[in-house]
Amino acid sequence: MAVDLLLKNGKTVIGDKTATQSVAINAGKIEGIYKIGSEPASREVIECENLYILPGAIDTHVHLRDLKLSEKEDFATGTMAAAAGGVTTVVDMPNSDPPTLSRADLDEKIAEAQAKRFVNIGFYAGVPKKPSDFDHEMVPDILGAKVYPHSPLVKRVSYTKPRMEACLKISAEYGFPLLIHPDASSPSAMPESLDEYFHLHSCENEVESLRRFLDAQNKVGGRIHVCHVSCASTVRLVEEHRAEESLTAEACPHHLFLSGDGFENIDGTAKILPPLRSPYDASSLWDAIRRCTIDIVVSDHAPHTEQEKHLPFLEAASGIPGLETTVPLLLTEVLQGRLSWVEYLRCCCSAPARIFGLNDKGVLARGYDADIMIVSVEESGISGESFVSKAKITPLEGRRIVARPVKTIVGGVLVYDEGKFVVGRGVAGRVPVRKT
Repeated sequence: MAVDLLLKNGKTVIGDKTATQSVAINAGKIEGIYKIGSEPASREVIECENLYILPGAIDTHVHLRDLKLSEKEDFATGTMAAAAGGVTTVVDMPNSDPPTLSRADLDEKIAEAQAKRFVNIGFYAGVPKKPSDFDHEMVPDILGAKVYPHSPLVKRVSYTKPRMEACLKISAEYGFPLLIHPDASSPSAMPESLDEYFHLHSCENEVESLRRFLDAQNKVGGRIHVCHVSCASTVRLVEEHRAEESLTAEACPHHLFLSGDGFENIDGTAKILPPLRSPYDASSLWDAIRRCTIDIVVSDHAPHTEQEKHLPFLEAASGIPGLETTVPLLLTEVLQGRLSWVEYLRCCCSAPARIFGLNDKGVLARGYDADIMIVSVEESGISGESFVSKAKITPLEGRRIVARPVKTIVGGVLVYDEGKFVVGRGVAGRVPVRKT
């Protein structure tokens, strides 16, 4: 019996080596991986000679905006950017407008996402003013809860020890991770100079915030996932408390590839939270990836309008687009010998699937979802103007890369093909992505 699709003669990764094989897809799943000449009959064939066939990346830290912030990004442009970047699953953060704090808020997002999606989309929820009011009806359709101590989703909330413990009790009760933005700065702080800004969001602040949550976890349990670790000192603290099931951590490409001394900070081009750190901090993050102290690499895709980014630094919005650059940047490191295939596939594919319970994703093997990217090795430079995302301003402008996703398949459906989208909105992908 013929399979639906055959990806023929491509380079696949076995351990830390590559082999030329063919991948068969049927009914949205990987039917098998075959030696050349032993493939099954297929209704359709995509020739992949000299191209890599890899599992699609899973980006578990993305701000897709939409709703009242659709001028920055919407579910269509955000997931198109994902597909163009080789990302087949994204998980959307709750600090939207309105924030995701109830089943009604979540349903509004799900409805918009189902109609506009080009890839799989999952969701996180926020924690309401009274944690005891957490809407348990959201639980089947979320992959975790996210808290922002420096910028709470609801007014007049302070992340005191009792509130941290209450948030972790939610994690313990429902068995999902509590994602924390580690920043102990005051929500009311208004820095008047660059020095004040960077002092406010210092590494000492990052470490102190994480330490408080770890103390709360020690008392009540729950799972902590540390978002966008940016400092060597935070890496050390994570390593001291390392526990695969109860403490996990992520890093972002901008903290891996850039440092604050490379920018004059005249406008918001390189303004992000946490801020860009020192070269020593970036080097420590790379070491942490190799030691598995950092589990995953995510984009923290945070689109803003050109006007918001071109304001003076202190007034500009924090955040940069990343869905179209994460995979090319990391694969460039692999292809130039600075990162192993095992490390890349763990950080961008299998570990995010494991941490967030997406057990049918993240691996190129029989029985897994056919979420796949096909990659060409070719040199180019990052150009924000060419992004599919509405956000075009990136501090990575001009950086050389040697890998480019040329085709993206989601659930067995070819979505993106050599710069073109070959299906319409709402055709490919699952919404919401749930634990399996």
